[in-house]
Amino acid sequence: MADRPASAFACSLVGGFITLGASLLSINGWLFMYSSSGLTFTYSLWYVIGFADFTAAEALVLFVIGVASGALIISGAVLQHSGQRLKVRNGSIVVLISTIVGVPATYFGMLIGGILSVTGAYLGLTWKPGQAAAPARVNRQGIVSN
Repeated sequence: MADRPASAFACSLVGGFITLGASLLSINGWLFMYSSSGLTFTYSLWYVIGFADFTAAEALVLFVIGVASGALIISGAVLQHSGQRLKVRNGSIVVLISTIVGVPATYFGMLIGGILSVTGAYLGLTWKPGQAAAPARVNRQGIVSN
């Protein structure tokens, strides 16, 4: 076992950045939908499934939730990278809860971000710190043994 959960950190960090990007894309879609040109086309998932009648304030609230969710996922990933069992567990819980809270705002982190975040949280929760490997010993004949 490793002394730090590198795969949990990497999955959570990438998932956090994708979730943050998904939030930025979603506000861009909502702003395009509410532009003064009168265009109603947008790539927002909410528009596609029929919930396009958001007010600008509701769109802003979802944007803030999405950005906060992405930022918390990234901060949870940093906690996971500490290598201390309690911080890794707490970071994994922060990543998992932030991913779940951010689902309506970021469309599950554009799916791949959510999958990576949940995977990173799972890997962090199941991680156990390893023991240092014993140094190899070489006897007088040059034979390596542990």
